[in-house]
Amino acid sequence: MRHPAYQLRPNKAVDRLTLVDAIRRLSKLTDLSEYTYFGLGGPYLEDFRLLYEFHPEMRMVSIEEDPETYKRQRFHRPCGVPNLVLKRTDSRSFLAHYEAGNQKSIFWLDYTGLEYPHFEEFAMLLGKVASKSMVKITLRAEPKDYLRKGNEFREKFGALMPNRSYDPPRVAAGFAQLVQQMVRITSEDALPSAMPLMFIPVSSFYYSDGTGMFTLTGLVWPRSEEWALRNCFRDWEFANLHWARPRRIDVPMLSTKERLHLQHRLPRSNAGRSLRRALGYLIDEDVRSTEFKLGQYAQFHRHFPYFMKAIP
Repeated sequence: MRHPAYQLRPNKAVDRLTLVDAIRRLSKLTDLSEYTYFGLGGPYLEDFRLLYEFHPEMRMVSIEEDPETYKRQRFHRPCGVPNLVLKRTDSRSFLAHYEAGNQKSIFWLDYTGLEYPHFEEFAMLLGKVASKSMVKITLRAEPKDYLRKGNEFREKFGALMPNRSYDPPRVAAGFAQLVQQMVRITSEDALPSAMPLMFIPVSSFYYSDGTGMFTLTGLVWPRSEEWALRNCFRDWEFANLHWARPRRIDVPMLSTKERLHLQHRLPRSNAGRSLRRALGYLIDEDVRSTEFKLGQYAQFHRHFPYFMKAIP
């Protein structure tokens, strides 16, 4: 099975680190040692390595269908992580047999495509997880997939569209917003207002590392305690608690020397312009795009990954 070059996906890495940030927020409301993390870890188990670094007390389960990827996972399994279980199965089968009981969970449904069964699995999971569980879903959100194919999109996803007579948007921001609306409709169908639990979003992003992606994190939470969750996440810089437009991640490629030069100037207002002046040159096509990219760096610099070459 072919996999993307993860070391060349800085926006995905930022997304992964914001999940860790959200989990850290959750720890203010509940004991993380009561949680199990479930994810589609891929060949390198990057999210599991990261979670073990920050939350070693958490139990973890990786779900993988492909036999060769599963072998690579066994090879890359982090040393000294006794609480990581590698499961060789597909996500749908796993979720069909999953029984939470009172065990709180953190799930990352990290899909690479956009298919109707992905929404069905998401709905199935929301109906199964224990109260105060976190669920993150990532879906492909590439407008060019459906250029001049509006009928195909409506045939596949009409039941989830807020207005099935519309064509899917042709720009990334609009397409990501549509996918978010589809996730919202799915969550509200799975946990209608008559139920004691609800799904509350806490963050949503869209980005591209060669392919457009949308990702949303939320919690299955008691309606009677909704205020406590919203209060906990209210002052988080990435909070999206009311289904507002997803935030764009589009960080620049900067050298270590450039990052060190810029970091001590943060945080500050109008960061894009001031950081461009501090560098004294453009890092993108023109002034406007350079200032946007540097503004993105200012926004996500605490979640910006370091990729470096090492000799094993």
